[in-house]
Amino acid sequence: MMMTLEAAGMTNVGLVRKHNEDSLFLDTQLGLFVVADGLGGHAAGEVASRIVVDQIAKHIKHTAEAAITSPLGLDYNLSLNGNRLRDAIQVSDRAITENIVSHPERESMGSTVVACLVEGKRVTLAHVGDSRAYLLNKNGIKQLTRDHSWVAEQVANGILTTEEAKRHPFRNVITQALGNGSELEVEIKEFEIADAETILLCSDGLSGMVSDDHILVIINQASNLQEAVHSLVSRAIENGGEDNVSVILLKLVRS
Repeated sequence: MMMTLEAAGMTNVGLVRKHNEDSLFLDTQLGLFVVADGLGGHAAGEVASRIVVDQIAKHIKHTAEAAITSPLGLDYNLSLNGNRLRDAIQVSDRAITENIVSHPERESMGSTVVACLVEGKRVTLAHVGDSRAYLLNKNGIKQLTRDHSWVAEQVANGILTTEEAKRHPFRNVITQALGNGSELEVEIKEFEIADAETILLCSDGLSGMVSDDHILVIINQASNLQEAVHSLVSRAIENGGEDNVSVILLKLVRS
């Protein structure tokens, strides 16, 4: 019996923002899934997030077809796919910076990103910023990524509780983003996924509006991934829709 990769995704402007600055990329054949949350306003964030998904897809496609050459030098602590995904994000970071040079009015633009590359049962996950990845299985829901944000650092240092962080006025301040000109530290995680597990990638428009427990309930109650994605976005909007909402769900199924 073969295993098939299934996925569904959706993005919505929400109820408050004038522009949707999130971008998505899904390709089950390539095994690549990306959520990018643009920063900067006035449509510049939309430009940044689109650069991210386009550049990541381009790099992953190129390195699938050609012998890999790493512009950063291979990191032997990472797998081949780990190096590919890390480099793809670094290339995206440089592309945003180059775009800003050509368009100085976009100097404040940037983007977060969470992306995963699936090959067989092996998942390579990478992120920068506060867009998140979760793993859902019979044991519940687990956040796989660590927010690169000011409040997450305060929680890690024991200064704030998780509940305090959710209400803190600096909760939207991120400490890393693509395009901000500083040295980027792409966080990579690699693991195997079982056929009973689901991966969720999302912007903070979902995680900031719907609790982890409610995310789990909504996905478990849905009859398929597309229904689950639609229900998650709808719930975020029902809860206020204060930001753009982007969701990708993926899982392996027996076929």
